[in-house]
Amino acid sequence: MEPISRRDSIAREQAAAGHLTAGRLTAGQPHPGSAPLGAPSGAGLQSARSGASIPGVTPAADPWSSPAPAAGPEGAGPFESDAEQRRRRLRSRPGEPWLVRTARAAKGLVSSDDYPQRLVAATAGAQAAVSTGRRIAVIGSRGGAGKTTTAALLAALYAAARQDTIAAVDLAPAGGTLALRLGVPDAPAIDAAASALQQEPAAGADGLRRLLAAAGNNLWVAGERTLGGHAGSAALSAAGQSISRYCPVAVYDCATGPGENPDTNWAIGAAQVAVLVAPASVAGVQDVRRTAAAWAATPALAGTGLLAVLTQTDAQAPLDPMSEAKALARDGLTVLPLGYDRHLASGVEFDPGLMSRAVRLQAAELASTALALAMEHTGR
Repeated sequence: MEPISRRDSIAREQAAAGHLTAGRLTAGQPHPGSAPLGAPSGAGLQSARSGASIPGVTPAADPWSSPAPAAGPEGAGPFESDAEQRRRRLRSRPGEPWLVRTARAAKGLVSSDDYPQRLVAATAGAQAAVSTGRRIAVIGSRGGAGKTTTAALLAALYAAARQDTIAAVDLAPAGGTLALRLGVPDAPAIDAAASALQQEPAAGADGLRRLLAAAGNNLWVAGERTLGGHAGSAALSAAGQSISRYCPVAVYDCATGPGENPDTNWAIGAAQVAVLVAPASVAGVQDVRRTAAAWAATPALAGTGLLAVLTQTDAQAPLDPMSEAKALARDGLTVLPLGYDRHLASGVEFDPGLMSRAVRLQAAELASTALALAMEHTGR
C-alpha cells in the first residue's frame, strides 16, 4: 500500500465528512443574524454582532453592520499562507478588548442601555434623501493621519445605512489602499474608467458599474492607481458627472496635503464638502487652524464646506481628540473626533459591526454631519 500524505489524508477526511457540513455557512457567507450591506435601516441598532438566535425573537436590523469580508480565492481551503492567516486574524479582531465586551454584557443583564437609540439618532442624517449627487472629498493634512481609513469608513457606512448606490474613488497618486480597506483590492483604477467616460458617458447604471468594482450590494469602488497613467482633470470631470448621476453620494480619497496635487484640487473644487483628516496632536491641531484660515480666505472655495476630523491613531496618544475638537469648535470651526479603534487600526478590510461602540457612534455622527454639509453647499 502506498503511503498517504498529510494533504491527501486531510482531503479524504473532508470528503468523508461532507454530508455533515451540508447546509452550514461556508467561508465568506454572512451570518443569518447580520444585515447585508445596503440593508434598510430600522429601530434598535445593536452594537454587537448577532450570535445564537432566540426562538420566537427576530433580531433587529443593524444597518451599520456588514458581513466579515471573505478571504478571496487565495484564502480558500484549509491551506493558507502566513500572510493570509495574518490578514484573516486582523480583519476579525474586535475593536474592543474581550474584558470590555464581557463587562458590558454582564451589566446589560441588570440595567438598560440607551446606546441603540443614540446610534439610531446619530445615523439619521446619513440616511437623508439626496436629490442630486453629493461629492465628499477626503483630504489629509499629513501622512499617517488616517485619511484613507476615514474615507473607507464613510463610504462603507453610507452604503450600509442607505439603499441607493454609493461610490468610493481612490485619487491617491499611486499605492492607495482604499479598495483594500473596502475588501476589493483588485478594483480597477479610476483613470481607465475616466478615459472611457470622457469618450462616451455611461448610458446607464449598468454601464458605469462595469467600469468599477462592487464591494457589496450598493458600493462601487475605483481602486489603486499607477504612476504616470493618470487621466487628467477633464477626464475626471467626465467620470465625476457619470458617477454623480447614478450614485447620490460619492466619496473621493485624495492625496495627502490639500492644494499640492492637481487631482486633489479637482476633487476639492468638484465636491460640496471636504473632510480634512488631521491627527489629534499639536501639529494636527495647527494643520486644522491653518487650513481653515486659508479656506476662508479663498473665494473659489466659498461653495465647498470644510469639516475637520481629529483622529487618534495610537491608543497611547497624549492628546484626546474629543477635547481638542471641542476646543477648535469654540473658535467657530466644524470639527469632530474619531477615537482609536484597534479593529480599524488593523489596516486591512474592516467590518463596521466589529468596531468599538464609541467609534461606531462617532462614525455615525461624522457621516451624518458630512452629508448635511454637502447638502448645504453647492461646490463650484
